[in-house]
Amino acid sequence: VNIHGDITYLQDEVNSGTMTTKSEPPKSRTLKYSDGATQFRQRLITSILSHRPLLLRNIRSDDLDAPGLREHEASFLRLLDRMTNGTKIEINATGTQLRFKPGVLLGGDMEHDCPIGGSGRSVGWFLEGILPLAAFGKEPLQLTLNGVTDGTSDIDPSVDY
Repeated sequence: VNIHGDITYLQDEVNSGTMTTKSEPPKSRTLKYSDGATQFRQRLITSILSHRPLLLRNIRSDDLDAPGLREHEASFLRLLDRMTNGTKIEINATGTQLRFKPGVLLGGDMEHDCPIGGSGRSVGWFLEGILPLAAFGKEPLQLTLNGVTDGTSDIDPSVDY
């Protein structure tokens, strides 16, 4: 068996002088992670910038009281969906698995309400996730984030950061 690039050449044992070609099965381009919501925003950003699908499994699957995505993570997904064209997001019924197929970054003018209270995160948490994408849209990004600016400063960066 000789392998050259994406084509595998197999020697036919019956007719020793002939060569047949068989293309290799395509390798999965999907970014797969089974450790839940760890590095959630960064993995979504990587998926968008690399144009590769993303599969996240076991998102808080061990939390019996509240498994799956939190409100602020779902809100971040909605924001990414609005910032792109053609993005496909699939979340299972319990919210413990996410399939994300990125679309094209658009940019433009938009406004987003960040969830407040309970499990909400500050505007800085959203801003920290969006900044790496801002320069790559088809148009300049003009984003207005509404929400808490320093209420969760013990875990999130403030907008002054």
